[in-house]
Amino acid sequence: MPTRTALLEEVIPLTLDGYAYSGRVVHQPDARIAPIVFVGGAFQYQTAWGRLEQGCLEAASVITVDLPGWGGADRLPARFGFDFLAEALDQLLTKVAPAPVNVLATSYGTAVACEWARRHPGRVAHLALVGTMSHLTAGTRSRVEHTLRLLAEERHAEFVESVLEGMTCLSPRVTISRRATVVRCLTRALRDLTPDDLVKYRDNSRRLLTHTRLPGGGAVRAPALVVTGEHDPLSTPALGREAAARLPDARFTMLRDADHLVHLECPAELVDLVLRFFSGDSLDGLDYCHPVEYLRRPARGSVPAPRPPKEH
Repeated sequence: MPTRTALLEEVIPLTLDGYAYSGRVVHQPDARIAPIVFVGGAFQYQTAWGRLEQGCLEAASVITVDLPGWGGADRLPARFGFDFLAEALDQLLTKVAPAPVNVLATSYGTAVACEWARRHPGRVAHLALVGTMSHLTAGTRSRVEHTLRLLAEERHAEFVESVLEGMTCLSPRVTISRRATVVRCLTRALRDLTPDDLVKYRDNSRRLLTHTRLPGGGAVRAPALVVTGEHDPLSTPALGREAAARLPDARFTMLRDADHLVHLECPAELVDLVLRFFSGDSLDGLDYCHPVEYLRRPARGSVPAPRPPKEH
């Protein structure tokens, strides 16, 4: 028997400048907040949000997308920047959700979401950025370049190991929720990547190395929440806090016992956090994350300081 989700699901085929991609809407007829748009990171497909999607469907319709260069969409050469991906996202949202939406973006997808929010500030009700960074560090650039060399040399086992090391905290002295399960699943997924998936990883990585404009800037006027795992080795807490401090109306927090893969390690906690934020509820006193910091846009040369929740 079809599930309730399947009965309410709509797939939208799209093309931009000859590159085919698709969006997907799961309608929630009893929604209490604006639709939630998921913009994913590397290796994420529009149908693979799992518990995160199911949790958000309790409150809102959900929109997911395989942008050009992602998932089941056409490959997208690295010469196309995040502006092109933002245009593709806007083409979908203009068609299915012209009113303001809530945006939940993770990792690589945060650069796309921020570019779209810059271009269409009136279309964003709230912006949640998970696993983002203020800039591409030399260490991250070196690691990404290393994975590309491993792919070029067809050293796939080493490629899998390098990606895992860059995204997960494997220290036995650190507690990570569901680590064994998540690492096992991610390892299997990386080993099973198709040649098409690997080409898309190469092009998306080269795009990241070439088009370095990352989250920040006064044009993103919507209330923003920046979230990172407290043990994230890629988008570290310091880089996440710095990204939040560059936004005019931002909050920052770290999820406990998590690294870069927070959506897999603590999906229920992430759903609770973002739904509170999208609903305008209090973010105080949550035991699964560090105290939420309310950041003003810093004056030149100053360090941003927390402000009390009543000002939010």
